[in-house]
Amino acid sequence: MEKDRDVIYSDLRKRMEKVGFVFEREQKPHFQGKRDKELKFIHPMLDKKFTQDKETNRAKKFYLKPLSDNENCEIGITTGSTSPLFKLNSFPAPNAIDTYNNDKVNAWTNRGNDLSLDHLLNAIEHYLAFSLDEWNENFNDEVIRSLSITSDERRKRLESAEKLPKHMMIKKLVYKRNPDVVAEALIRAKGYCEKCNQPAPFTRKKDNSPYLEIHHIIPLSLAGEDSLENVIALCPNCHREKHFG
Repeated sequence: MEKDRDVIYSDLRKRMEKVGFVFEREQKPHFQGKRDKELKFIHPMLDKKFTQDKETNRAKKFYLKPLSDNENCEIGITTGSTSPLFKLNSFPAPNAIDTYNNDKVNAWTNRGNDLSLDHLLNAIEHYLAFSLDEWNENFNDEVIRSLSITSDERRKRLESAEKLPKHMMIKKLVYKRNPDVVAEALIRAKGYCEKCNQPAPFTRKKDNSPYLEIHHIIPLSLAGEDSLENVIALCPNCHREKHFG
């Protein structure tokens, strides 16, 4: 039976990580000596989205844990009572109780045909629905956080990390750009970056033309024009510098 519960923990952990939960550690539930392990998580993307939506959130930690002292009890997800998960209509209502001393904390679990835990994870995924730019920005923030911890901590996390990357659906708003603007800008540049004045670093395989990238000076997302006057032909290095430098 214990092995079966380990499988449940492992399966639920994978599903939580798939929607952005970050595993911190396995631990003994605080002041709950009769219970077996709990898994502790954070969700940086969800916390950031709450902040963007001006939702107060002091509940930063999530726990995958047994919900009572009874042997073979239900396993569910809990978090602090101040979490917006409990009040926003975007998320399903909890369907279980985590008994802690005489307190009762709301939780989500799967029982029979009531798959509230699964519905919660799906709702979180839909609530986040990051654009590609937001996803890249969040990933860069995670890299910065990784750089802030010690090498030993990183190596320990890498030892338990999955080798194959997870996948997530990303929505992307694209603008229908004018190909004539791109063509004219490339002709104007004559194979040289219009910022550093160096020749294009390589040529394209399909037509041997100098490889330059067209950058909008005022971004299209900020109502910039898709016009020759609002674009500049850049080498990849200068283009990255414009976005991240």
